[in-house]
Amino acid sequence: QQVISESEEQLPPTEEACANAFTRLAELRGIRENDLLEAGKRETLLREKRKYLDEIIRNRSGVEVEFAEARIRHQTQIDRIATEYQIPVEEVLAVEEPEWEGESPPDQDTQETLIGELRTKLDAMGPVNLVAIEEHRELEERYAFLTQQQDDLVKAKQQLLDMIRHINKTTTELFATTFNQVNSNFQEMFKRMFGGGSAKLVLIDEEDVLESGIEIIARPPGKRLQSVSLLSGGERTMTAVGLLFALYQVKPSAFCVLDELDAALDETNIGRFVDVVQGFLSDSQFIIITHNRRTISASDVLYGVTMHEQGVSSIVSVKLSAYGLDKDIPKGDRPMLKV
Repeated sequence: QQVISESEEQLPPTEEACANAFTRLAELRGIRENDLLEAGKRETLLREKRKYLDEIIRNRSGVEVEFAEARIRHQTQIDRIATEYQIPVEEVLAVEEPEWEGESPPDQDTQETLIGELRTKLDAMGPVNLVAIEEHRELEERYAFLTQQQDDLVKAKQQLLDMIRHINKTTTELFATTFNQVNSNFQEMFKRMFGGGSAKLVLIDEEDVLESGIEIIARPPGKRLQSVSLLSGGERTMTAVGLLFALYQVKPSAFCVLDELDAALDETNIGRFVDVVQGFLSDSQFIIITHNRRTISASDVLYGVTMHEQGVSSIVSVKLSAYGLDKDIPKGDRPMLKV
């Protein structure tokens, strides 16, 4: 207890001393921080000063290099003038400044570029050419020859253009005449093939008939006027047959071969097809490839291909008129075709 009591009596002074020590420590830390901040500022300023000094040193070195180069160029120019042009430097310096287009003379690079261009032109001229007159005469003769050739080509081109225009004009007239004739024949043939109705051919571009497409407009009996693409398969076939015979009427030939043209036609249309073909027999002979019995029955001569043995074909022909089969047949149904 006595030791504790003595220790408690010594505790307040010790705590006061400790508090004073902590206070002093805080003051010293503040002073240290201020010193460190000030030292940092001075270090930054020192680095800037050193950087500025280094830049000055570099600039000085660059200026010294440029000065040395300028001195070398100056001496080179003096030596060059004395060697190439045989002119003293004093005489060159005595020459007056030339008159420039602008208010001030161009920079050194521009002047050197101009000097280089002039020197290149002088070098390109080369020495005096003693045969220049003869070369000029030869070139002049060649120029005259080429000019004459060009004039001939221009005239030939104009003649070709005139010929093309004449051909286009003639072709347009012939096409228009043939088209109108075919259109008229097609209208009549369509009525014969369908037993009525109407049809016509229409140019898509009437301004340029040579490049224009052609549209077929047809109206079978009992239907409205429409494009041929909207007709049924049989109607399209009959329309195509009518157009084919309309073209054939313009310039018929001695022979005509039809390959299964009647394949898509029914019995009624087959009869009309046969009647139309028989109408052309006075000018042409028809050879028809068909499987339709109605068409076969309207022919003069039949040709068939049969195969009695595998891989061996033979042709069989029958001439119906040789058997007198056409004596009792009316004229409209008399066979007059080769099938």
